[in-house]
Amino acid sequence: MKHFGSLIFVAAIFCPTVTFGQPALGVRWGVNVTTLEIQGAPQYASTGHINIKVGAGVNLPVQNRFSLQFYGDYVKKGAEYFTLDEFMVTIDYIEFSGMANISLVSPRRRPSLFVIAGPTVAVKVRSTGEVALARRGRIDSFAFKTLDVGVAGGIGTQVAFKAMTLKAELLYNRSIRAINEIADLGNMINHAVSLSLGFGFPI
Repeated sequence: MKHFGSLIFVAAIFCPTVTFGQPALGVRWGVNVTTLEIQGAPQYASTGHINIKVGAGVNLPVQNRFSLQFYGDYVKKGAEYFTLDEFMVTIDYIEFSGMANISLVSPRRRPSLFVIAGPTVAVKVRSTGEVALARRGRIDSFAFKTLDVGVAGGIGTQVAFKAMTLKAELLYNRSIRAINEIADLGNMINHAVSLSLGFGFPI
């Protein structure tokens, strides 16, 4: 993914007849509503938890209605559980995403409308709650994996001004594999719905 992004960036610089518009740097922030599903363990009922999301990236136009966007975000995920007593699980990630962006309404219009989808890879920074889950699951040890691999997709809208763009996105993100090292409790899967607002600056 790293080399693919580099090739697109070079193409955007040296092949202006192929690309449309200008590459843009972007910053965004918003909220995640997250849950942590434990598959095969219905006794662990959870409720959604509101967390933060903030990041930066680049948008690379390819054709009139098609572009690629690469972002790195700091995100907090997790859930609250209600079993014998209440406890919370939280995981902080640096999450990298590579999204295809397809405009349903031309980017020349104000506002535009687009759909986005692509893979995500999140690197765990820190986590809490493993001890509580281990005690209730009656296992000797418990840990989250360093990487959470997932997919994301959603919709967004963008308004272009003279010196910048304003963008809003609604995304759903889901793990495609278990994020826990030990499966005694069942496979644990991250779910997140995020709403973010960002600004883009042509480069």
